[in-house]
Amino acid sequence: MIENENESSKTDVDANVTPQDKQVPLKQRQVNVSCQNVFRIFQQGNLEVVALKGVNMNIYAGEIVVIMGPSGSGKTTLLNVISGMDQASAGHVFIRGFDVTRMKDEGVQQILQNEIGIVFQFFNLIPSLTAEGNVELPMTIAKKSNEYKRTRVHELIKEIGLEDRAHHRPFTLSGGEKQRVAIAMAFANNPTIILADEPTGNIDSISSEKIMNIFRQFIQKNPDKSIVIVTHNPEVRKIADRTLIIKDGQIIRELGKIDSESTESIHADDEGMQEMDKIVQMQKEKDKVEKILNPDFRFIDFQDINVCPRCKSENILKNFDQEDGSYKVKNNQLVTRAVIFCPECYQVYYQWVSLFDIRQEVS
Repeated sequence: MIENENESSKTDVDANVTPQDKQVPLKQRQVNVSCQNVFRIFQQGNLEVVALKGVNMNIYAGEIVVIMGPSGSGKTTLLNVISGMDQASAGHVFIRGFDVTRMKDEGVQQILQNEIGIVFQFFNLIPSLTAEGNVELPMTIAKKSNEYKRTRVHELIKEIGLEDRAHHRPFTLSGGEKQRVAIAMAFANNPTIILADEPTGNIDSISSEKIMNIFRQFIQKNPDKSIVIVTHNPEVRKIADRTLIIKDGQIIRELGKIDSESTESIHADDEGMQEMDKIVQMQKEKDKVEKILNPDFRFIDFQDINVCPRCKSENILKNFDQEDGSYKVKNNQLVTRAVIFCPECYQVYYQWVSLFDIRQEVS
């Protein structure tokens, strides 16, 4: 049993999502993962990059959720924050009600060992171990009994269809076989949540189908568990109950379940994803290096802008700047650029404004 570092962090949060399961509505099912206003900020030299910008989502028991988006949109960062391998800068991540963001390292380690299984894009197999040895490794780390390990390894090797390759080392296995071994490793400790980062990214289409079937069968056998898959491959949507589209660190769209026999809608969305990639690449520019600010300087809150900077008229229109509205962290404030229009003096002004104080969010 995992002890929560803060018992008050347990929660049962509902999300505004469209139920895909007609028998049991999503909001009535167990929430295995809940992200609440999650931010992740990276330091790059003198600049700070906001990789996740207020992500809110729930992952329910018995569903496969696919996350898609352009390169650099925050997909892998989101998986890392959910798993606890990376720390959220603000907001909360709950795994079966336990707030990972408030746990000490020991608690996060127990979550990783017992509640989460991770499938990496590049397999991460130990070259000196056989397929069986690699599958057994997570159980050894979790200090499972020898009897449990023997039974579980045999069960998993059969489940992934590699009985005849069980004693082979990774260098003798194909890419698809390596990925199946990696999936068995993720399943080893019977976790509640499987997180898969591009599980079909380095294998052929036939092997991809086998991987998708393994995931589909896993959920059918384990309706209390969840799978979250980050991918660029639109074919993976065939096994998804929901698909979340992420762009610039924000979930901008949710797609429902599709007909697994139809490829028309899949490829239509693929074209949309490619177009999204083009738009993002065209709009990407090098971050403008701003003048060093006085460390005591505080940006005005967006809601506090009430008058025209020039004529002081209260008859103004304001909004966030869509073209240069990137998020930055300055002096512990999350800031973005706002645009102000004054009908009185007929002028447009741009101003950096604060959305909130990061220190208040994480305190």
